[in-house]
Amino acid sequence: MLLAPDESLVRDVRERTGLSETASRILVNRGIVAPAEAERYLNGTLSDLSAPFRMKDLEKASRRLVDAARRGLPILVYADYDVDGATGAACLFLFLNEVFPGVNIRIHQNHRIADGYGLKQDHLEAAAADGVRLVVTVDCGITDVEAIRHASAAGLDVIVTDHHVPAEILPPAYAILNPKQKDCPYPEKEIAGVGVVFLLLCGVRRLLREESAFPGGEDPGLRKYLDLVALGTVADMVPLRGDNRLFVKAGLEEIRHRARPGIRALLSVSGIAQENVNEIDLGFRIGPRLNAAGRVGDSTRSSGLLVTDSVDRALRIAAELHTDNARRQREEERILREATASVESGPPLSSLSAIVLAHPDWHTGILGIVASKIAARYHRPTVLLRIEGDEAQGSLRSAGGFPLIDALSGLSHLLTRYGGHMQAAGIALPAGNLLAFREGFTQAAREFASGRDVVPRVEVDARVRFGEVSRGLMEELDRMRPFGMGNEEPVLLASNVRLEKHSLFGGEGRHLKAELSGDGRRFEAVAFHRSGLPSGPGGLLDVLFTPQWTFFRGDRSIRLRLVDARPSGPPVAPATPLTL
Repeated sequence: MLLAPDESLVRDVRERTGLSETASRILVNRGIVAPAEAERYLNGTLSDLSAPFRMKDLEKASRRLVDAARRGLPILVYADYDVDGATGAACLFLFLNEVFPGVNIRIHQNHRIADGYGLKQDHLEAAAADGVRLVVTVDCGITDVEAIRHASAAGLDVIVTDHHVPAEILPPAYAILNPKQKDCPYPEKEIAGVGVVFLLLCGVRRLLREESAFPGGEDPGLRKYLDLVALGTVADMVPLRGDNRLFVKAGLEEIRHRARPGIRALLSVSGIAQENVNEIDLGFRIGPRLNAAGRVGDSTRSSGLLVTDSVDRALRIAAELHTDNARRQREEERILREATASVESGPPLSSLSAIVLAHPDWHTGILGIVASKIAARYHRPTVLLRIEGDEAQGSLRSAGGFPLIDALSGLSHLLTRYGGHMQAAGIALPAGNLLAFREGFTQAAREFASGRDVVPRVEVDARVRFGEVSRGLMEELDRMRPFGMGNEEPVLLASNVRLEKHSLFGGEGRHLKAELSGDGRRFEAVAFHRSGLPSGPGGLLDVLFTPQWTFFRGDRSIRLRLVDARPSGPPVAPATPLTL
């Protein structure tokens, strides 16, 4: 759909910001029109972050943490197994070691397969037996009512830092830091788990500042931890608006100039030049390798890699994760083939409001990735489960705005456990409940979809001439970065573009490379997971694309990521579907 923003708003933004008409349209399409909001979006710095001290329980949690660290009492950081958990755990571990040298702190991350998600009573009891009296959760804990009740009975104080949706009953923790609590005034509700941890760091530092008491010496700067915040935020796919975007923007600068050994090693095995790293690299190249630690092995390697100051150890772990990620990719391709075949051989897609599949040979650690791809391909909420003995567990991904947690709440009587976001979740249930769950979940999806257009359309920001795609436009787009969830890369439309040539590349020729020309300009374009174009060389196309920088031997040039194409035809009217 070619968007048609209010022309008066576009003109106003253009006059106030000095941006081109194309860039101004992009801003208005994202709802950024108020002068203060546009200024924060284009020129925002860390000074524009929301006041962290509005987070409920922040002072209480900070005082308890400082007290334990000062007294040398053992502290357990209990983190989720994914990138958000690993980066949050690393933030807390490194910060406390900086301000309290010799602090007695260790990290625990669940094993994705053996433990699953959330706090486990046996791990907490073992910690209590070892003398631990304070547990700080990272990216988990908000729904672990029973585990925290038992922990409290065993003499453990638990500080929950989490960003998942709370249930009606909150756990009996010493303190809870979660912006999604109903009575939490912190305005940024969608920060990642590592973002919540960063606010705890802010609370501890303010407390020590007020007391003029920094055991480690000077007042520690917090900017150095934003590389971890950026990585966890991007990998967890939270909206890149507001504070999240400022975190990632500043964190990328930290990585480009002062990457810690673990991140530098990940950049190396991924073939990414440190000075050119961007949010796409974090989300699609660094994050998956770090996540591979838990998907196909021991998740503690992820936090271990991030906290080490040994270059040799960092390179060794990064090489392991690079190998594990290749293994993960092969397993993912197999499961995707099998799941796709199951959908294609089943009932007509038109009769399905949701996709629920289960198999005993599917790897639990990879199901979330495959569920995302199935949901995107078929535009249906998707559940993929592994059946092992009398239990089924796996991952869910939304489509068309279907609220997963709301649906799971209504089916909780069938589940052993569940948790997550409206867009992504995990569940476990008795295998005997699978049929009833499938029926209930499908019915919930059917009711939600009734009367809604759940098939996504590509939203096109602006029609442009090829001559407008220039370094000047790219520099304007750079001011809008980082792009991601909630601040998607702009999609542009150019008509009557000539296809000069094209070829296939990648394993089994899965991707397409082309040269396109028009208006006196010529660009290389790539289209991933596409094997052809609706025209041969010399033909004219209408193309949807996103312009991106590409780097080669220290030089940068503009390359187009091709979104779609069709033979050139009559002009496309604004605010009408663009079917390519």
